[in-house]
Amino acid sequence: MFRRSYKLANSSISVAKRKLHEVPALKNQDAFLQNGIEGLYSPKGFKSAWSDYQKYLTLNLTLQTNGTENELRMPYQILLQTAKQTAEQHTFHFASQAHNNHFCFEQLTNKTEAQKTKPSRFLLERLADQDFANIESFRDHFLLVADSSFGQGWVFLVELPDKSVKILKCGNDGTPYFYGKNQSLDLNGGIDEGSFEYLNNLKHLAGKQERDFSLPLLGINCWDTAFIDDYGVTGKADYLTNFWDCINWDVVNKRLFQV
Repeated sequence: MFRRSYKLANSSISVAKRKLHEVPALKNQDAFLQNGIEGLYSPKGFKSAWSDYQKYLTLNLTLQTNGTENELRMPYQILLQTAKQTAEQHTFHFASQAHNNHFCFEQLTNKTEAQKTKPSRFLLERLADQDFANIESFRDHFLLVADSSFGQGWVFLVELPDKSVKILKCGNDGTPYFYGKNQSLDLNGGIDEGSFEYLNNLKHLAGKQERDFSLPLLGINCWDTAFIDDYGVTGKADYLTNFWDCINWDVVNKRLFQV
């Protein structure tokens, strides 16, 4: 038996860093866990839709990225890195879901507080360019798209490269950031002429390697995990209405690029 000694002089040791993807803390999270979100969630409903589900997503993201270069990246960075990699679709799934869920929850507050906020003039001008005369008409259309979305998914208001805005429906784990992975079409059955044209346009963009990057401004979670505890299987419409009433527009306004 022998002992090996090491002399460390004027040298640096690179310590490997390991990262666990954890549930991010929301503003007023402790109060929400105790009291729920007034007008939207009971304490149990909030814990299920945010804490429990987000923990499930981040735990699985940790298992998928353990020992890889994505271990030290944020979910947003991971979903962009893995969106085009066929072999990384499980990693993309959990990264995209974790980011989307966080995006939707960080814009929520108690109904009483939400009523003190309002969309900015800049956002209203962008909506007017899309023929929404006021926030009420946009609300009705936005919630209609969300309520008529079948299965699991998300609905976003996104800002396009030309600074215009549009409503984007993302199915399953779709992301609004990359057109090739937004999953805005359900291809399980036949598609109409408009959808076929949309697919051909995507093929054209991909062939030219053009970027079509949109930035989400407002999002709503249409997965049943977001509402089933408080609203039941058939309560989606009530959940969507209450969700809108609890939007903190101060958060949404800061996401908009302003000139």
